[in-house]
Parts: sequence; C-alpha cells; structure tokens
Amino acid sequence: MKATMRRMIPVGALGVSVLLLTGAVAAIPLNDGDDRYFYVGEFRQYEASGIQGTYALSGLQGCGISVYTADGSHLLDITYRADHIDISLQVLENTVLNKLLEKEQWLEQYMRDIAFQHLSFEQPEIRFTYGNCTIEMHDSSITFLKIYTTGPIVFSGLCDYTLNHSAGHVVQVTKENFSGAIMSSQPLCVHDGTVIAQKVAMFRGSTASSSQERQKTETVERALEAGLLGAEITVVRADGGYRTDAISYFNNVTIRNGTLNPNRAEFTVSGDHYATGKTVKINMGKDVLSSRDLQVLFDGEPIPLADDLEDVLNPDDDGLQPEYVMVNVTAGDGGEFFLLVSIPHFSEHTITVESVLRNPVFLGLAAVGALTVVMVASWALFRKR
Repeated sequence: MKATMRRMIPVGALGVSVLLLTGAVAAIPLNDGDDRYFYVGEFRQYEASGIQGTYALSGLQGCGISVYTADGSHLLDITYRADHIDISLQVLENTVLNKLLEKEQWLEQYMRDIAFQHLSFEQPEIRFTYGNCTIEMHDSSITFLKIYTTGPIVFSGLCDYTLNHSAGHVVQVTKENFSGAIMSSQPLCVHDGTVIAQKVAMFRGSTASSSQERQKTETVERALEAGLLGAEITVVRADGGYRTDAISYFNNVTIRNGTLNPNRAEFTVSGDHYATGKTVKINMGKDVLSSRDLQVLFDGEPIPLADDLEDVLNPDDDGLQPEYVMVNVTAGDGGEFFLLVSIPHFSEHTITVESVLRNPVFLGLAAVGALTVVMVASWALFRKR
C-alpha cells in the first residue's frame, strides 16, 4: 500500500459523521417495549452533517476498517467508537489544494457537503458508493457490514477479540457474549489483531445471553460460513405497526415481507435458479404474531418440522421437501423467536407463518368439528330412547 499524504474528510471530526448511537439512548426510540432482543432502527441525518441510528456497535467496538483500491490508493476509513462510528472519505491528494483547504474554511465545508452526499438512505440501511467501493450497513439487531472494492480491506484493532482462522475464507470473531465472522470470497490474512481481506468483505454478528443460545447462534453462523444461509429478515412491532430489515447473503437470495398482521406473516423468497438449496432465517420480535401456536406454509402447503438445527441448515438432504425449525429467544424480556426455513430449490416462493389459534379458517374448522360432535351425540341419545 502506498504511504502517500492525502486529504481525508472525516465523517465525524469535520462534521460529515455517522453517529450511530446505542439503544440505551432514550431520545431514539427503538420498537414498542423497553427490552427487546430483535430490533429494527432507522438511520437519520443529525443537524447538518451527521447520521443517527441504533446500530449494534458492541460487535466491532474499537475496530478500524481501511479500504483501498487495486493500486493501493486509500479510499476511506470506518472507525467503530464506543458510542458512534466515524467514516472518513478520501477526497483530495493534491498538496496545493490541501493547503488551500486548511486556509479556506468555506471550501472545507463545501468538501464536507460533497462527501456527505455520497451516503444514501434506504431505511433501515445505508448504502453508498465511493470511487470503486460500495458499502452496505444495516441498522438492526444483526451487526452487518458488506464492502466491495478493488483492493485490500484491512480490519485492525481486534486485539481484544478472539480470532479463529480455521478456514481460509472465514475468521470467527468473539468477545464475551458476542460472536461473529469476517468472510470473503478471497483468502483472508490474520496477524496481531488485524484481518486483511481482498476485494470483498462481509461481517455478521449477534449476541447471546446464555451458553445454550450461544450454541444455537454459532450453529447458524457455521451455516452462514458454509454458504448455506441465504438471507435473513427481522420483523418487529414499532409505533403501532411493523418494521422490517432484510439482508441478502449469497446467490442473490432475497427475502421480503408481504402481508403482516397479528395472525399472519407472509414473505416472498427468490434467488438464482442455478443456486443450490439455501436456508432463510426469519427473526420475529415480541408480539409480532398473536399466538405462538404456529403453522408454516411453503407456497400454500404446510411443511414439516426438521429434526434439529443441523437438519434445517442442510437444505439439500431431504430431496425437494422444505422444512422449518422454531427457536425461542430468552434474551431481552422474552417472547421472541426465529424460524429457519430450508429451501431446496429456487424460483420465487412464498413462506407463510400463521397463528393457528387465531386463524379464522382453523377456528371455523374447530367450530364445525365441535358442532358435528354435538350432533352425533344428540343422535345417539335419540336412538337410545
């Protein structure tokens, strides 16, 4: 990498900042309720030159990410602080112009405004392209970051984390109750708390409140690392309605919500036709559905429970039969869960999650059944007389 002097416009020190505050800040409401495990936040501009959100900062606190081009040019830095994130964009390399910026404050402000315009909001996401680099971040309970560039991506400042580089394309990152992974389509290099990826880097992490939940989390992470988890969506109650956040991992597998009401949640899943089977994860916040007695349908047909997590995370081991598993989450104030649904083949499919006790169809069938029992019993009594 070239050791040249460049003008960096810091998104923080100069005001063009990404201020991603933790959920403890009362001024930024999350979802209905005080203590929820799953949440979906909202990036928002703060005053003239910042961004607020509820990004899960604990995942990479203290980490710095530097992004370069193929020729070693320094494009940008992302720095995870204790209570916010700074993004510094490479703007100028010319020494004369740099000196001019130092003297002319109005010009420096103008350059900050230009840098800020590179950020585009697609709530609850931030996506922006700068040079040959594309960044994607999600403001939800899933700590997620995706970077595409033409050169190296350097994760530094991870000395306080445990780094496990058992696979060439994956580095597991753990600290206390947080676990995640840095992944790339290219081999990763690890040395003294630094991870270097080439061209592509993806980070996903989450927290767990107990050793049992940690095991479940790690099982899901292993499936992601193996390329078996295609997409993930989080659904929560907020402001009397619903908020969702969807993340695509592999093979252009996408999951998006359709109908959402207390009795029914419907999702559309699609992906590349040539892709092998994938599993999708559906995170359901508290009170999203009116009942925990659920039926899961795939393209309108009920599907069976898988044997366990390992079974549902292996979508090609049951022929063309989709399956699902429901996992309760005890973190937060409870009452939350996630579903894993295996999809053996791709076109466009519909996944429906219904509350059985509140579903009018099932209630109608139950009423008909009860009426039939009464009629049969009455007929039997009549015959005996």
